[in-house]
Amino acid sequence: MIKSPFENFISNSRKLLVVDILIIIPFLLLPLFIKLPYRVNIFLTWEGAYRLYLGQVPFVDFGLPMGFGFWLIPAAFFKIFGPTFLSLIKAQVLINLVSIISLRGILYNLKVNPIAITLSLLIFCLTYVIYNFWPWYNHSVVVYELVALYFLTSYDQTKSRKKNIINLAVAGFFTFISFFTKQDVGGICLVICLFLIGYILVSEKVWYPFIIYTAIFVLTAIVFIAPFLKHDFLYWFNYGQAPHSSRISSALLFDILFSHSLLEKMYLLAILCGLIIHVSTWHDFVSSKNIFFITIISLAFIGQSLITRVTSPLPTDHMTYYHTFGFIGLSIFLPWEKWNKSSFKIMCVAILLIASYSEGYWRYVSGLFFKVSTNETTATTQSLPWASNALPTMKNILLPSATNVGIERIMALPILNKKDLKVLNMTELTSLANEIGYTPLTQQPLWYHLNIGMFQKQVEEINEKVKAGYYDLILFESIPSLNNFNPYEVLDVVEKKYIHYDSFLAPRRLEDSTIDVFINPDLAEQFKLVPINDHGNSNDH
Repeated sequence: MIKSPFENFISNSRKLLVVDILIIIPFLLLPLFIKLPYRVNIFLTWEGAYRLYLGQVPFVDFGLPMGFGFWLIPAAFFKIFGPTFLSLIKAQVLINLVSIISLRGILYNLKVNPIAITLSLLIFCLTYVIYNFWPWYNHSVVVYELVALYFLTSYDQTKSRKKNIINLAVAGFFTFISFFTKQDVGGICLVICLFLIGYILVSEKVWYPFIIYTAIFVLTAIVFIAPFLKHDFLYWFNYGQAPHSSRISSALLFDILFSHSLLEKMYLLAILCGLIIHVSTWHDFVSSKNIFFITIISLAFIGQSLITRVTSPLPTDHMTYYHTFGFIGLSIFLPWEKWNKSSFKIMCVAILLIASYSEGYWRYVSGLFFKVSTNETTATTQSLPWASNALPTMKNILLPSATNVGIERIMALPILNKKDLKVLNMTELTSLANEIGYTPLTQQPLWYHLNIGMFQKQVEEINEKVKAGYYDLILFESIPSLNNFNPYEVLDVVEKKYIHYDSFLAPRRLEDSTIDVFINPDLAEQFKLVPINDHGNSNDH
């Protein structure tokens, strides 16, 4: 049967590549051309990347409860483009691109229908890429996971052993990088890959894929971990040991599953029903490698999105990839052979998907035509306007006007000219290190979230330094809605030993968070500094 021009077009992966590129480019480049509000917790991305940019070494110079895989790309972009928030946005463009290429590669490796792949990328952009404008470890870990699975699914017994060994080795490497970015998703990535390799071992009766993959994973782990074992690595790295606490809880998992996961359950049940209806026997399902891999990966990613809601205390939009994998899991049961003959039917499917997953793009489109009070792109808090900041590191970034004024007052402090200025910055304004010119102090945590990024031992160490007058300038952010995000035990000591000089609004949507500025009493006396906004600490703790 002679195919129509439309059928020839949509069945050709090279021609569809043009369509794929046209779909993804707007989602990738949009953040480069708009002003973005300061993101909650982006200070962690900045701080880790800046310390690596300066040459500080994780675990040796600063402690963190995870690996440093997440900060590798942002730090590289700091080296290339300079330490600015715009550099972080550029880094995220690359990270998003890698995620799209990896997903597309996985689906082509598993011989999914080409038009289904294009539609999967559309859903991926509408429900996942569009929300991730900033580098964040809950997102980057999934990207590294997709890279690992791309190389694993590139294994094919019809290829040369050399190519297969390379693909398996790279898969093992990125599986560890995923684990060294965040333990929960990284651990799930390892389980998924080992399960799929186990399938290969049983079905093809070959051991070398398992040996190569596990050997490279272990070797990479040794290379990344061994140098830091003598620098309290086992103390810092959180795998549930004291002083850390385990984040997994069966009660919370069941609560998430049965109370807050309607769409995920619908996807899971729909895929399972599709299997029951379309697969005649268990043997047929298992013997079809591509269908087996697609199903397992789809179910695993949907399940992963449920698990990480429990293991990640503050989930945001980093689990929404389950929409894509729900569609992928169902796509193998859809009548593409019939639909491919009609451009009208394919267009209807695309329009239906765009209409169904409208939330992300509507936030931006609605801002152009309507005034929507909940629209984040208006960059306003409950009552105060947000505006651009004049500092070079914050170009194109919006902060509350009151925060900008507070930053200006800090930048005007005469004590900033002091040589070897020692600053304890327990706020979200970590980029002040570059603007002021001080070097972030070593032998301290990367961030100060009590029982997450630091523990009682570090609280006591910092308090001893405060009592001794070690710091010249102390910035402390109080966040009442997140009790002890920064330990109030430190603030209590600071208030007794240092001069409270200023207080202003923190860069958060909720207007209940403040940044307090404290100055060493000796410096305050030397420079005749009088408190200019001394209301004491305004938050009850």
